[in-house]
Amino acid sequence: MKEKGRVSILSIIITLLIIAVLGFLIYEMVFSDFFGLVTKREDSITIGGLINSFIPASTEADTKIENVSAHEPIIVDDNKAANNTPYTTQSSYYYNQLDSYGKTIYKGFEDNKENMKSGTYKIDFGTEFNDLLNSEGGENTLNLAFQSAWNAYTYDHMDLFYIDVEKLTLITRTKTIGNRSTHTVELSNGDNISYLKPNFSNKEDIDKTLSLLESMRNEIANQIAQYDNVEKMRQVHNWLINTVEYDINFESEEPYSIVGALVEGKAVCEGYARAYKYIMDGIGIPCILVSGIGTNSNGETESHAWNYVQIDSNWYAIDTTWDDPVAVGNAYISTEDRYENFLRGSDKFFINHKEDGYLSPGSIEFDFPTLSKEDYPY
Repeated sequence: MKEKGRVSILSIIITLLIIAVLGFLIYEMVFSDFFGLVTKREDSITIGGLINSFIPASTEADTKIENVSAHEPIIVDDNKAANNTPYTTQSSYYYNQLDSYGKTIYKGFEDNKENMKSGTYKIDFGTEFNDLLNSEGGENTLNLAFQSAWNAYTYDHMDLFYIDVEKLTLITRTKTIGNRSTHTVELSNGDNISYLKPNFSNKEDIDKTLSLLESMRNEIANQIAQYDNVEKMRQVHNWLINTVEYDINFESEEPYSIVGALVEGKAVCEGYARAYKYIMDGIGIPCILVSGIGTNSNGETESHAWNYVQIDSNWYAIDTTWDDPVAVGNAYISTEDRYENFLRGSDKFFINHKEDGYLSPGSIEFDFPTLSKEDYPY
């Protein structure tokens, strides 16, 4: 009987020791690494900047859009706007070209758009990419997906002007026990105080600017609501030419965004093109932002940006920047010159425009719609 008692006590002691060892290993893996049993690593990458581009311009064209001010919110006349309330469409043209990893990251941006106005919010992907990062070449695949997702998101969403892309950091944390590694991924401000631009340092400033832009877009949409889509495109094209000054000396704080074009009234070509898409999105006309190379009248090439719009099943090019030429003295600007780059087909447009689907280094090459060969017969 005594022997059996000793065996029972020994079994209990061994069981307790096994439980203690297992508990210690779990604690080491999750909370600590006192004896160096777990290998930990943290990697981070910063998203590269998008292509910034410019080509000179400025003049006037006929338009029926009036009194759209950027200095204060627009008060819309309810009687005038009756039954003409614009609707908003959000393009997903570039999103649709991402792989599954890129789409997951894109959705992370989209689902946390409001949260990111804080400038410090962390988008936690958890172990979403663990299998990928445990595969050969997985880190490079994730980095490619990350850069491509950001490019796609900012080419689909024109109102994301307040984030400094150079301050966004993708952080990968790795814990390894033996041959098994577990990876967690998050998007954050990293070592930066914030990933917001200095001139949009808080949510209140961002929301105020967004409200102003939305009221401007709604007023424009209301004023041209009675026209067909082609005439709406023409009216907005003309209004931008009349309203926006080409920022040749980069005096605007936001020359590449809709803020520069619509609020400050000064922008470079990317600002023109983003503003055109932003307004088209608000009135439900399919429109995308396009980047590439332009060859100007002096034979010089520059990085450039413009738009493609869809009419029925066909796509046509619009370049508002190049239809806003610099007038010398009292030189006459003909109607033909004002619409030189309006609703053009590929035969004419590609004489001095060349698409480039690599929106930034480290990204996939995006495809653009195939343009109609012929110009639209407006």
